[in-house]
Amino acid sequence: MLSVLSRQRHAQKIYVGDPYQQIYEWRGAVNAMAQINAPERPLTESFRFGPTFAGLASCVLALLGETTPIRGQPSIGSIMVEDPAVQPPVDAVLCRKNATAIWQFAAGIEMGHRPALRMNPSEIIAFADGADQLLNGRRAFRPTTLSLFENWREAQAFVRSAVGRDLLPVVEIVDDRGTDYLRALARRQTPEGQADYVISTIHRAKGLEWKRVRIVNDFRFKMVDGRLTLDEDEMRLLYVALTRAQHVLDISDVRDELLRLFNVPKAARG
Repeated sequence: MLSVLSRQRHAQKIYVGDPYQQIYEWRGAVNAMAQINAPERPLTESFRFGPTFAGLASCVLALLGETTPIRGQPSIGSIMVEDPAVQPPVDAVLCRKNATAIWQFAAGIEMGHRPALRMNPSEIIAFADGADQLLNGRRAFRPTTLSLFENWREAQAFVRSAVGRDLLPVVEIVDDRGTDYLRALARRQTPEGQADYVISTIHRAKGLEWKRVRIVNDFRFKMVDGRLTLDEDEMRLLYVALTRAQHVLDISDVRDELLRLFNVPKAARG
């Protein structure tokens, strides 16, 4: 696309983009804005949320090396929920991983909710089929996250390791409820327009917005030289997640990690 635009010699060209929303590197996406040689003008004012959310997003951007903060709209009321004991109603629940989104979907249904899951039902069925193959001692080739294992015991051992916790929610569902439960989940989808709320991965939420959003803490935080941090690709995912809400942002699940990430002294954390 960039190549096609660059060949337009007799047209005014204005490129608008956010390099910090590059979250599809694993799929071959590149930061096209870095390849454009043109005068730059920052567009830092958000019309989605107020100063509270803008300040939080700016803290993440600062860790990515950005020196220009985002500005919010003073006329937009934006409330941050930090106490896990407070459970406000939400319009969207955002997760980093597919497995976590499936677990949140199952939990919502068990509580009598009618959630929508931004995931094709065939993706859930693929987890069930792959687990069945491993349980029968055969290699699974779909989904790719299960193709690493020779049998189900290897998958169970993997999720108990530090690097394997991404798969833990789905493995626990299979161990506790069986693969037919996963298939039944795939049939319990509610259209988004009729759902109580939406459950989505952050990747699938890019470009979208909701009035009230809850962030699930399944990010890959790690310790480096005694400090909590995130890799740059994870940091960009966090930035995208924190900028989807308009009025209510529930960060209670990830609050402590954010304070440590921003290096807030313990005495000031409250």
